[in-house]
Amino acid sequence: MTKITLFGDSLFNGFRKRCNTTLITDGLQARLASYAQVENISRSGATTVEGLDLLDQVDPNSDLVVIEYGTNDSSAWGISSESYRQNLSTMIHFFTPEKCIIVGPWHPKEANNFFDFQTINNNIHIAQNLAQENHCPFVNLSQITNGKNKQVLDQIYQEDNLHLTDCGNQLLLDLLTPVILTKLKKLGLA
Repeated sequence: MTKITLFGDSLFNGFRKRCNTTLITDGLQARLASYAQVENISRSGATTVEGLDLLDQVDPNSDLVVIEYGTNDSSAWGISSESYRQNLSTMIHFFTPEKCIIVGPWHPKEANNFFDFQTINNNIHIAQNLAQENHCPFVNLSQITNGKNKQVLDQIYQEDNLHLTDCGNQLLLDLLTPVILTKLKKLGLA
């Protein structure tokens, strides 16, 4: 069976009430059950620095790796945008670009003081450019809070103004699922 690995931070861990959950893993598994098995190697709080240390934990037989890093890289405890670029590029080439989907950094609500929004925007552009250079699909998480979803903005974020509620997680799954299905079809796996 086709194997998909989620590789990121607390967003992919469905972080709720200071605990990791399997909301995203289970949600994608339910949506992709007839196509693939979904595994999650994400670590809450991780930057790409920690992600590099976890590369060998990803099953080398994974058919698709969905890389979601950059939010913590953009935080007050994060790293430079150039280091983010180098680390993300290393991840893409470790797995091979053909196997990768790149998910740009998530942006917290403006009430969150631990993030520099200019750095987040820079890192979103870096992720998008690396995806384009390597011919990888790119998922822009800004789509969750833009357009029609602006009406439900207060329903997307938990009280920490960073992590997602049930509504936000459903919007994340709605954004990821078609990109994953398209990539699986392109690889001849769906």
